[in-house]
Amino acid sequence: MASCPAGALPVGPTIGAESLIIITGLIGIFFALFLHRRVAAVRLDVAQEEDETMMMSVKEAGQNQTFEQNERLRELYAAISNGANSFLFSEYKLCTVFVVFLAGVIVGLVSWSSGRETAIFTATSFVVGALTSMLSGYIGMRVAVFSNARCTVGAVKPAPHGWTESFNTAFRAGGVMGFSLCGLALLCLYALVVFLAPSFSWGTTAGAMKLFDCIAGFGLGGSAVAMFGRVGGGIYTKAPDVGADL
Repeated sequence: MASCPAGALPVGPTIGAESLIIITGLIGIFFALFLHRRVAAVRLDVAQEEDETMMMSVKEAGQNQTFEQNERLRELYAAISNGANSFLFSEYKLCTVFVVFLAGVIVGLVSWSSGRETAIFTATSFVVGALTSMLSGYIGMRVAVFSNARCTVGAVKPAPHGWTESFNTAFRAGGVMGFSLCGLALLCLYALVVFLAPSFSWGTTAGAMKLFDCIAGFGLGGSAVAMFGRVGGGIYTKAPDVGADL
């Protein structure tokens, strides 16, 4: 380790670490976009999955079963999509009120113990973390709804080929959420550190510790909104199940 004054951190080239952070985050986002395109390549058309024998029997019976299946599939997809949008809008209104309220509480409590400047930076990190989590939740919900109907299209194929395609579609959709979340969180956290670092004595141990005490608010904001998404989403999906059982 390079020699340095007492209480100071050794300063070395950081361009490699910063480049690694940025490149890794971008790779996650671009790979999520790639997976999304693979999911979007599945057309909402059951006709392409039906074999020739079935199509001939349908025509002989004078029925347009495939058309009805496609219409029903699109109808359910539109209904679920509208319901998901309504749920997210209602939930995020409550989340916004909660985030604003808790940010004020953080400013008050941290100001009392560590000073007003630290409190403002901690609350800023909290809000940025909450917004990142809300954006990730929105992406996850939209991708889940987008992929559900396309999983159905794959599942109508004869087993085991149909099950494989349906599983692959679901797996890729889950990857969109996972990689986009990691990429966004990494880039947002890095941007937050770069934004706040000039306000602290970055070259000293005390300054670095104080900076990352403020950065801890990012995790609190993300976790708080994720809790809303997990509990609220569970209630949103359980309510139809219970209603159907009743």
